[in-house]
Amino acid sequence: MKKLFNRIKFLFRKKGELYASLEKMMGFAPINIDYYRQAITHRSASVRDSKGRRSDNERLEFLGDAVIETVISDILYRKYPNRDEGFLSTMRSKLVERKNLGRIAHETGLTKLLRTDLKQHFGKAHHSYLGGNAFEALVGAIYLDRGFKGAFRFINYLIEQGHINIAKTARVEENFKSLLLEWGQKYKVEVKFVLLDEITTNRGSKQFRYAVMVEGREAATATGFTKKDCHQLAAKKALRAFHRNPNFERSMRQMNLTRRVIEDMLPYAQPTTVIQ
Repeated sequence: MKKLFNRIKFLFRKKGELYASLEKMMGFAPINIDYYRQAITHRSASVRDSKGRRSDNERLEFLGDAVIETVISDILYRKYPNRDEGFLSTMRSKLVERKNLGRIAHETGLTKLLRTDLKQHFGKAHHSYLGGNAFEALVGAIYLDRGFKGAFRFINYLIEQGHINIAKTARVEENFKSLLLEWGQKYKVEVKFVLLDEITTNRGSKQFRYAVMVEGREAATATGFTKKDCHQLAAKKALRAFHRNPNFERSMRQMNLTRRVIEDMLPYAQPTTVIQ
């Protein structure tokens, strides 16, 4: 009888610890703890119910992934009313990428709550992957427990706590033009942003189309409602194109080498003597 009483006390104490940890992590208390217990259970530690179904966080991951994208999309849409779809999409993809979610899971202590039977010798990338999955599952649990408003409240709480830094992500996103110009200086090649087209839409707003020209060659084009947006998006496309095509950068190195050789030879070039 004493053993049974101690076991009951132990279960209630562990349940209370989970409540306290979740409340600290989310900024509000859970209602149905079962959703959250499932969210922190990895497949390796899952058990089957009476119907043979596994109780783990994989289905909650699926749900949470969609909820996170919706919440982040809503926040970005309202925060940046004058930015185009390309900027918003790139920002969202950076904020919801698995590596970033894994970082948040680690910072908030979610990874410490994760129930798993996996060995501890897995690399950091693997743990980041597990943490990202657990974070998605947690948001799925919040959605089932408290609806979309609860999920929205949780993401905003993470922003307030500094775990999600939208402004910093935006600054990185807006630095593509500088990176491209630095790349041009490195290889001593001419990089220009050339206006290709400027039209006025039916609503009276202007739309621009710019091209990135590298040594007279078109590297990428972009369309937007401001010149700044066009420059950033075109620069981003150009940098990605260079990354995917190493031959382009190799040709820039060869061009730079050829130019230096010619410049070195010029002082020694003798004027041609014209025979009368």
